[in-house]
Amino acid sequence: MELSINPATFYAGLMAWLGWFLFACFGGIGMAALPLDLILAFVNRPHHMDAVEFAEAQRSLRDRVNELVNVGELLKIEQEENAQKYEKMGWRERRKAMAEEKKTWIKFKQAVYLMEEDAEDFANCTANYRNYNPLIPIFSLLGGILALVISLCWVLQIILYMLPTPPVTPFLNEYFRWFETWFNLFGVLSVAIFSFYLLICAVKGCFKFGLRFLFFQVHPMKLNKTYMSSFLFNIGLVLLCALPVVQFSASAFQDYARYTTVNQTFNVQLYYLKFFGWFWRIATHVRITPPLDPSLAMA
Repeated sequence: MELSINPATFYAGLMAWLGWFLFACFGGIGMAALPLDLILAFVNRPHHMDAVEFAEAQRSLRDRVNELVNVGELLKIEQEENAQKYEKMGWRERRKAMAEEKKTWIKFKQAVYLMEEDAEDFANCTANYRNYNPLIPIFSLLGGILALVISLCWVLQIILYMLPTPPVTPFLNEYFRWFETWFNLFGVLSVAIFSFYLLICAVKGCFKFGLRFLFFQVHPMKLNKTYMSSFLFNIGLVLLCALPVVQFSASAFQDYARYTTVNQTFNVQLYYLKFFGWFWRIATHVRITPPLDPSLAMA
């Protein structure tokens, strides 16, 4: 039996399918990197430096700055020379050469970003030491512990509920349903926190991935230091990962989200959608127990 769906549902399935490739990669990286970076921010918090440490750190930064300046000048000269060579190259050769040049520039920008981070840490240990807020590392530690707990809960939810058939235990679903006995709003807020955490992990994972691999530029988000291009890049990433996060959360918290429109849309209509449904059932191995007869296929 085949049923028709409205264009909005089909478009949601298409965007969720596209976003899954990004979310599957960046989300997993971010779930490990986010708590680790927050805890390391406390471990490597600014501390007072003596004269010897100050001289060594200052000399190291100065050498790195001079080296990057020289590399930047050489890259600029090489870029001007390559612009003339590209006119004599074929289409494939020119495209390959431009890709290599772009890869080199991305690597250079990554080195500049890491140097700026070290320079900021050096300033916090010296010139800005008296003005540095000591509560920032403490909040980073608390945030890192909270992020670690949420990441572990997500891992356990996947292992205990989503992968096995039948699930070993509802786990977080029981925790959310417990709020229904006295205050429903806390259950909704808990689901929102766990879902929004996945979006933060996707952005963090994209940043970590960009530092290790040279496929795209790094787009960090820092207070009063964020370019508009970085805003647009991260907003686009969040929008692409939003529907996969909703679908993943609807699958993970299916017992809690029973009889809801989200469950009906993502765990029934999109789950049996042609092609996309096969991808989610076979390629991603996501376990969903739909409330409808599996013989119903959505066209």
